[in-house]
Amino acid sequence: MAMTTAQIQSSFRRIDPSRYPELIDYARDAIYGDGDRMAPGGLYLAARMTRSLNLQPGDVVLDLGCGRGDSSLFLARHFDVHVVSVDLLISATERSEKFAARGHRHDILPLRLDARRPLPFGEQYFDAIFCMQALHAFGGSVSILQDLLKHLKPGGRFVVGTTCFNEPVTRDTLPDIYQQTDGWDAEYEKYHWPEWWNDLFIETGMLDVIECEELDDGALLWEDDVLYSAERAGWRDTYVQNARWLIDQLVFGRTHRPYLTHFVATAVKKLSGPLNTIADLGRAQSLRWN
Repeated sequence: MAMTTAQIQSSFRRIDPSRYPELIDYARDAIYGDGDRMAPGGLYLAARMTRSLNLQPGDVVLDLGCGRGDSSLFLARHFDVHVVSVDLLISATERSEKFAARGHRHDILPLRLDARRPLPFGEQYFDAIFCMQALHAFGGSVSILQDLLKHLKPGGRFVVGTTCFNEPVTRDTLPDIYQQTDGWDAEYEKYHWPEWWNDLFIETGMLDVIECEELDDGALLWEDDVLYSAERAGWRDTYVQNARWLIDQLVFGRTHRPYLTHFVATAVKKLSGPLNTIADLGRAQSLRWN
């Protein structure tokens, strides 16, 4: 029997804000992009990802698959870095206006690009690449990752956080309940699982993987997102009906496997070729091992 609205309100779990001190000054709306439909996790996931980025003021960061740019704003605001904000579906103009309104016109460059095609950046240009809730859509091949990683400096960090299943699943083994979606998430087989992504990163031959694992809050990020969206919608019956497919999947995942969750991966680009200075060597080693 499907959960009632009251049952959803009482049983779906919220994220504990104290676990994310980076967001202490953020209202709940801001964490979720003021209702602009950020992917599950919102800035909770961004905060967790940045803990392993090891950014320095003035670094140049590629925010790949940035959506409406909330993650780009978070990076620029908290780390005093220059961000190249890249997305395919959201226009550069929309993001540019948003960045200017938030006081970050000069430190975030919005571009509309397809990450499946060669990117117009110099090799070894970025100090870090940040990819939140996007890599599963386009980056599930060695060749695409190798093309992308050409733009990352040796010793630079590649940090990914995205939706996944907790264990191996294929199109043939995917439970029927996950066949029901709103169309946007219709390709669940691209979510994979943490070990699958870990093996892919190693297969590039360009990365040393530091971490690649399911998050403790991985499933909660989904449930908290449902609660936030329902709150924004005033818990109207139409919202619950439209989101029933996802609600049923999350309830299914409480007692069955596989279940929907999230993982974070941090990898360091292998050192290749001579470094220019002793300072470069020290920075590369710091990035690699800290």
